[in-house]
Amino acid sequence: MSSLSDRKIAWLLFAIAALLYTLTMCRTIYTGDDGDFELAMATLGVCHPTGYPLFTLLGRAFLLGLAPIIDEPAMRVNLMTALFGAAAVAMFFRFVAALIASRVVAISAALLLAFAPTLWQQSLSCEVYTLTALFLCTVLWLSVRLERGERVLAPLVLVYGLALTNNLTMALFLPGFLLFAWRKVGFKKLFVYLPLFLLPLLLYAYVPLAAKLGNSPLKWGDPQTWPRFLQHVNGSQYRHLMFTEPLTTWHVRLWGYFYGALWKEFGGHFLLFALPGIAALWKKQRALLALTSWVFVGNIVYATNYAINDIYVYYIPSYLCVAAWMAVGLGEVGIWLSARKPALVRPLALLLLMTPLVQMTTHLSATDKSSNFLEADFAANILSSAPKDAVILTSNNIVFTLWYLKWVKHQRPDVAVLNADMLEGTLNNNTGWYFEHVQSQWPGLPSPFGFSREATSDGTYLQLLVNTALAEGRPVLLVSDDRLDSHRSQAKIPALYERLKPFTRVPWGIVQRLYEAGSAPDGTELLTQNAALWPQLKTRGIYAGWKDGDPLQLHILVRYFNAHKALAQLAEKQGQTELAREHYAGANLLFRDPEIEASIKRLSKASP
Repeated sequence: MSSLSDRKIAWLLFAIAALLYTLTMCRTIYTGDDGDFELAMATLGVCHPTGYPLFTLLGRAFLLGLAPIIDEPAMRVNLMTALFGAAAVAMFFRFVAALIASRVVAISAALLLAFAPTLWQQSLSCEVYTLTALFLCTVLWLSVRLERGERVLAPLVLVYGLALTNNLTMALFLPGFLLFAWRKVGFKKLFVYLPLFLLPLLLYAYVPLAAKLGNSPLKWGDPQTWPRFLQHVNGSQYRHLMFTEPLTTWHVRLWGYFYGALWKEFGGHFLLFALPGIAALWKKQRALLALTSWVFVGNIVYATNYAINDIYVYYIPSYLCVAAWMAVGLGEVGIWLSARKPALVRPLALLLLMTPLVQMTTHLSATDKSSNFLEADFAANILSSAPKDAVILTSNNIVFTLWYLKWVKHQRPDVAVLNADMLEGTLNNNTGWYFEHVQSQWPGLPSPFGFSREATSDGTYLQLLVNTALAEGRPVLLVSDDRLDSHRSQAKIPALYERLKPFTRVPWGIVQRLYEAGSAPDGTELLTQNAALWPQLKTRGIYAGWKDGDPLQLHILVRYFNAHKALAQLAEKQGQTELAREHYAGANLLFRDPEIEASIKRLSKASP
């Protein structure tokens, strides 16, 4: 088939994936690093390591370019991510179509990848992984063409350099691509094209320039000096999460993190075709097998030894390789059938094209984020219930969404948002950027630089912050970092918050409010205050089953559960039976809890 026809098919696949991703993408801010990225894009700041300059600048362009037609800033960036994901699907087709003769198989493989849950999910909110997938598929496609003798070394080198300005995980695969290209064109020619590789890396100059010259409230790591710049770009603050698990448990992590997810990505029946695909590549295109194997193994070794909650997204490069091997295997089976059972080829080809539709319907309900407002509403509820000039203490990623609402959507400029863990971390790394970040919101913030590292780690400094805020008349709200080993566990507060024990914590909407000991309002007044707060809360999707399909947002459901429970217990103590029953019922809708159910039965029996 001509390259023109392949381009048309690629554009069609792009349109299909873009339509699906756009229909199912999140309409507002999602969880995780989204708020951090979007604040950097909106204010030309510096986001978390490794800085992601290309992603930041592209996001800035989408924020400005789509402003006249899309009101919600987060949705503009989510659309960008969706388009990158769709483009990755199209380029994956070009890669596979360059490997095999059957366009039916290449189309089916591309659609299987498009409807696989991980790439699909990452195409629905503000994350860097779809752009990484697009770059990887592009350099794999160019590598196939290079192997055929086409003059594509210049764009291959340029695209690879550009890929490194989005996500440095692409550096893991660089040795494999260098060996592949060196074998084909030689070292001398590779060296000639070195400037094309280095040119895109100049984008990293954005990081220190934004830190030095910009006015953004977000200058993560303050990377103005050369040592801080290197620390930021190489992600040194995350090294304690890498390769810390014992080697004896490596196979357990591999099975739990990768193999189980791989089965879900494509289905076990399709995975079987990867084996004949590998065999065919070994026989016919050994260099490309070595290249994809390097990507596959390097990605698995790295991701399996990186201890973060959402590590499954790091396996996308390995999924791409497996999908390509499956496509080659299916192509070989098609050749075998054409020679021996030609009558079966057409109906089986039709079945192969229909199979991705089954994949799509299987994963649709669990992947669709179009009605997911949990994170945005959670943060909005915290801000809307905060009294004037409140100080909000958090210890989880909701701080990024609060940043988004405060600085991108310009809500509650009077409120100071403080993440105690980040303050500790920035001081321990000998940078004061986060202290300055908070000080811009709270000028009376006491300086931590006279304290020892132990004082910032054990909560001594945090206790001083709370005392200072209360002395200034600033209300203090705590977004408790509730941890659950199971749905029935009690809240566990990190050790850092042990210093908050001298303060009285009382229910305040979905969070808690801190008072000096003995100064909290009585139960009647607390009930009155909370009764005014709860009706104003946005609860879209809270009771609609998201707890079963979105583990990254489980902490939000837990916070609502504990807030319902605390207010119900307070109402029961005050003899407000109806209010107590209402909030026990709200907690029970989120998680079935024997204690809650017993309370509901007790109140039902006590009712006349």
